[in-house]
Amino acid sequence: MGTYFSKKLFYNSKKIMKIFFDATVFEQPFTGVAKSTLELYKACFDIDSNIQFTALYKNNLYEKLPHKIKSVQIAKYVPNKIWRHLVISSKLKSEKNSIIHFPWNGNIPKLPSDITVITTFHDVLPLIIPEYFKSNKEKVQYCKKVQKDINRTDLLITDSEFSKKQIIKNFKLKKDPIVIYLGPSIKLKKHLENKYNSYFLYVGGYDKRKGIEELINIFLKLKQEKEIESRLILTGAKKYYSAELKKLIYKGIKNNSISELGYVEDNLLANLFLNAKALIYPSKYEGFGLPILDAMSLGCPVVTTRETSIPEVGGDAPLYIDSDNKNEFTNAVINIEKDINLREKLKAKGLKQSKKFSWQKSAANFLKNLQKVVKEI
Repeated sequence: MGTYFSKKLFYNSKKIMKIFFDATVFEQPFTGVAKSTLELYKACFDIDSNIQFTALYKNNLYEKLPHKIKSVQIAKYVPNKIWRHLVISSKLKSEKNSIIHFPWNGNIPKLPSDITVITTFHDVLPLIIPEYFKSNKEKVQYCKKVQKDINRTDLLITDSEFSKKQIIKNFKLKKDPIVIYLGPSIKLKKHLENKYNSYFLYVGGYDKRKGIEELINIFLKLKQEKEIESRLILTGAKKYYSAELKKLIYKGIKNNSISELGYVEDNLLANLFLNAKALIYPSKYEGFGLPILDAMSLGCPVVTTRETSIPEVGGDAPLYIDSDNKNEFTNAVINIEKDINLREKLKAKGLKQSKKFSWQKSAANFLKNLQKVVKEI
């Protein structure tokens, strides 16, 4: 999962290495992509203080970036599509032999030939999620776009061996992608009063691939049958993908079985992990699965699936389920609810597994591979 290396191996000169990055993902509430990108950059500073990261953005950022990162807001009144394809390119023409990182799945404009381009494709899940595309034409357009981004990239990064295999399988590559695992992105800064006596936690977007609808159906049934006492707390942006999902959540809130908190800041989320009986994450399609790692790093037991990249992150620490097997899913929730010894066992395994991942290792891997492709500085 990456190795440390001396600063001298990467950059002997006192000259500043300029790395620009597309900060579009920071213009909205910080999700896993934004948080993991910042953690990577902060760890890079620890390895080499001669690196200068500069955020390029159009719209106001949702939160201030760390003071070590320069922020440049340019051409804020230019339409989005023109901004990306003309303004970024124009800005970099004046920055000879520099580097730019696109951390949010590509969308790369045509850039000067002396610019080193780094692209992070966290996944290509649309190609494996059933019925993701409305038509074959839409799928072809997606593949063309991704291939164009790959063609414009000098260093291609992805989050897992699973995603790497999917990229290799579906696209023509000059070089294989480099796997750079994520590290824990949530830290406990201050203990807060626990407002909930007993609960399970779901963290993530309201996306069909996440298995949230199946989770809520099982949970409401268990509560109705009085098999469990704990409530279910949902965190993540309230973007309902169906009327049925909204109806189910409303039903759970009404009978006091579900609490829907929406997007929560990091310290509150860390406290929720600390006090939860378990994170339940029944996702079927992941490029990594950051909530699993965050939960384990904070001593929260995990219930999840063996699908896609998830076993790479979880190892032998989670209680794995087949999300399509209702009996197995149901029994897992009941067992976690009633068996404190099981929870303690999962907690210990999770803490051990989470130590295999760190941003220091990831940053060293990032810089080592950047050294191999960077153009003359």
